[in-house]
Amino acid sequence: MLFIRPVAMSDLQDLLELSVKAGKGMTSLPNDPEALGHKIQSSLDSFASNTPSKDDYFLLVMEDAEKNKVVGTAGVYARTGARQAFYAYRLISMNNYSHNLGKQIENDLLHLTNDYTGYSEVGTLFLDPSYRGNGHWLAKSRYLLMAQFPERFADHVIAELRGYVDEQGRSPFWDALGQHFFDMEFDEADNLCGVGSNQFITELMPKHPIYTKLLPKSAQEVIGRPNIAGRRAMELLEEEGFEFENVVDIFDAGPIMRGRINQLKSIRKMDQGLATITDERMLNSKTMIANSSLQGFRVIHAQMIRTGSGLIKLYEDDLKALNVNAGSLLRYLPRV
Repeated sequence: MLFIRPVAMSDLQDLLELSVKAGKGMTSLPNDPEALGHKIQSSLDSFASNTPSKDDYFLLVMEDAEKNKVVGTAGVYARTGARQAFYAYRLISMNNYSHNLGKQIENDLLHLTNDYTGYSEVGTLFLDPSYRGNGHWLAKSRYLLMAQFPERFADHVIAELRGYVDEQGRSPFWDALGQHFFDMEFDEADNLCGVGSNQFITELMPKHPIYTKLLPKSAQEVIGRPNIAGRRAMELLEEEGFEFENVVDIFDAGPIMRGRINQLKSIRKMDQGLATITDERMLNSKTMIANSSLQGFRVIHAQMIRTGSGLIKLYEDDLKALNVNAGSLLRYLPRV
């Protein structure tokens, strides 16, 4: 059985193995024991606290109970820019008109912005490729967490998608722009952010607007374009209610999506009921089901029956996986 729960310090080795499989570009899952250890501790502190904090970081993991192994991750940051500014580029179109020539020229400019500072952020989403097919409910588990504890999050949430990199792992956008100002390779800059240090961005990033026409065509073409592996993720975010507002990552120009938390599809569809045990045969499709605990948060993907009186019938093993007893309040998201 697979289930989702808060990360534990004992998961460190499994997370390091997942970081290797995730490869380059997954800055929120660095292949660095110390950095990952800090992320785990931050999550432990956040789940254990009853007081909301801008520093809150909630890291969920998917565990294969039979193998006692973590096979996926999904995280939520309570606020971006809580400790360090959250920088991005906003793509703005500008028209210039010459009366003498009777000619109008459209130009796109990249403006350095921190408009999304203070928003919540979903990220750290990765699933072991051998467990493909379970990513949809791993991703949505974050929305069930946010829906149940809205006081821990902002009104809006963003999601960053990896930008395009070629077969050699090079980012055309970084090679055309960032490399000239930071004097380092893309991987090095990416890794510095992954281990929690982006002060160098404030110190070295150009503050003036940049005309995209001055960039090579290869760089212009990837602005706002997700990496191949992220195309489906972008579609799922759009289905959920996220929008792309021409804001991109400053390193690889990957799209940054924004949504209003209480308007996300999964959150609007969430329902609830009281748990009860059944042994009757169920033929309906699986449903995402979560308990109502913060520190002991659990999510499963299982069959259930909701009665007219508000009871949620589950098999005994499913109640055990949720770590609840009959009569406990459950939240669920049908047809996931």
